[in-house]
Amino acid sequence: MAQTKKTYVDSEHYRQMLVRDGDRRFREWHTAFLQYQKEYQQDLAKRRSESA
Repeated sequence: MAQTKKTYVDSEHYRQMLVRDGDRRFREWHTAFLQYQKEYQQDLAKRRSESA
């Protein structure tokens, strides 16, 4: 059985990995939020123009 050597990540590198992952997650969430907001505002404008 082959032994695999565990490599440890120093705390600064780990912190940078977490920051990048957080940035990626925020971008995904923010993109979805902006799309939802755009659709909502378009729907709202459409409803207002229909009722006027």
